[in-house]
Amino acid sequence: QNLEKQRAPAASRFGRHQHYYPLASLDQARRPHNILGMVTHAFIILVLITAFSPEASSFSTRIRSSCSQISANKLRAQGGQGRQLTTTTTTTTALKASSNENTWRSAIIKNAPDNEPDALEAIQDICTSTPCRSPNTSKGEQGLAFLFVSQKYSDHFESMVKVAHQTLGDDTTLLSIVGGGVVGGGIESDDPRVPAASLLCGVLPPSAGIEVFMFGTDELPPPAASEAWKAIGRGQDVPSYVLFADGFAPIQQVLDGLDASGANGAVVAGGLSCPTFGVESPTVAINGKAYPRGAAVGVGFSGVVGLQTVVAQGCRPVGPAFSVTEASENVIEELDNKPAVEILSTITEGDYLTDEDKRLVESGGLLCGLAARGDETGDGTVPKGDYLVRQIFGFRVPGFMIGGEVRKGDILRFHVRDKGAALDDIRTMIGKAKTERSFAGSQKAGVPLAAMQVSCVARGRPLFGSSGVDLANVGELVGGEDDDGEQPAVGGFFANGEIGPVGVAGVGLGSGKQTHIHAFTTIAATICDFSSLEGAVASEGEQDVEDISAWG
Repeated sequence: QNLEKQRAPAASRFGRHQHYYPLASLDQARRPHNILGMVTHAFIILVLITAFSPEASSFSTRIRSSCSQISANKLRAQGGQGRQLTTTTTTTTALKASSNENTWRSAIIKNAPDNEPDALEAIQDICTSTPCRSPNTSKGEQGLAFLFVSQKYSDHFESMVKVAHQTLGDDTTLLSIVGGGVVGGGIESDDPRVPAASLLCGVLPPSAGIEVFMFGTDELPPPAASEAWKAIGRGQDVPSYVLFADGFAPIQQVLDGLDASGANGAVVAGGLSCPTFGVESPTVAINGKAYPRGAAVGVGFSGVVGLQTVVAQGCRPVGPAFSVTEASENVIEELDNKPAVEILSTITEGDYLTDEDKRLVESGGLLCGLAARGDETGDGTVPKGDYLVRQIFGFRVPGFMIGGEVRKGDILRFHVRDKGAALDDIRTMIGKAKTERSFAGSQKAGVPLAAMQVSCVARGRPLFGSSGVDLANVGELVGGEDDDGEQPAVGGFFANGEIGPVGVAGVGLGSGKQTHIHAFTTIAATICDFSSLEGAVASEGEQDVEDISAWG
């Protein structure tokens, strides 16, 4: 019954569509749009164009699947260039003996010709062959899928999401986004020039609930204090969300609202799209509908399914920590009561930097790390990975400007991008997440179904020198490669800004953490089945909240 309510179309200024929360009856407040992600990473896209060696002109067709096999005629080579498809699967059995087996899979298609007919056929192939089975709606099951499309395919994005939705069917909810690259089938395709698409899909347990939402420049989110957010959170203690947006969306307002939607915060993961420079075509979509520039789309989880997130940094600190003593919006005017440019000069020209640090500054610039508020320890220090890294964009003497808001009293430490530090941090954070799951116990930890990887466009080969480094670590959250060489079900994309908390969040029924827009990070969001806690979650879900499906 709830699923049928979700499918009731609702009016929108963007046209009629399904599965979203209409805002016609909400108190709306126009606030400045957040374009942090677009500004923060704009230069990276230009650098990436020259960062990769040309791909080979011909690829052999490769198929690996434990559930279904694509016919060879659908993988035909054209013009000497074949389409490469790889699928992976993660199979888990719910903790309750009566639960069905839920299989999640990821797949990727690379180097299909980038004309629209072949692109659409590639999408139809991947959506037909990746799911192991359809959801059994008579038992209350729902399907969920995420489609990631590379920037090279962005011109066909609207048509691709329509074909994907039609192929997957109405019983599967689909969220889609354009990335600088895509992840799936055990492969990272991190070159934005390569036509590629990946799919992560599966069947949710019968007691799980999902509902999608959308906000945009003409459908602004309500203030964070609005009770509408509690309704979006379905009265849960710590709701979970996946969020996709472009850089012109009112993203900070959406994040503030989602963080306020649960009694003890929320767990939010996602990223910003990578549109083609100078083109205003859509880059995010729900089901078969793509939304204009300025849109944010997401899916909320309820019932027995939720997210666990890990955020791994790509930078390391250099020099001492400073206190921001004067600041205005994104301008840092004073550090430790001295002109900020003077402190900056001391760092770059003094003895704080080693020769290796100076080399990294020359190649990647000096970055600012702002301590995540509330993460300071008792003695005022901040753990190494608990900084929000921002770029320095210019100077307003006596200060300098960064790509993010800064407040008086913030703790700042300068950072450099570093391959070794990035590798160390993702290993450390994945290990920390696995340890916390062990201490939480099998019930509160849940059963991992699949994982979504959202990596900065500056990671992958530009950072590590080879592809798949982040993916190899993220895969450990869902079991890693099995004895038969089958890769875990991990899908995702390379983003213009990564959305998530700091550190690890979402293990068990604890509290959520404040959500941020990151830079140079990898975010791993594990979809977990908490069927063993079904009674506890169900009792929370029975709280009296407004029926948002009736709005509009």
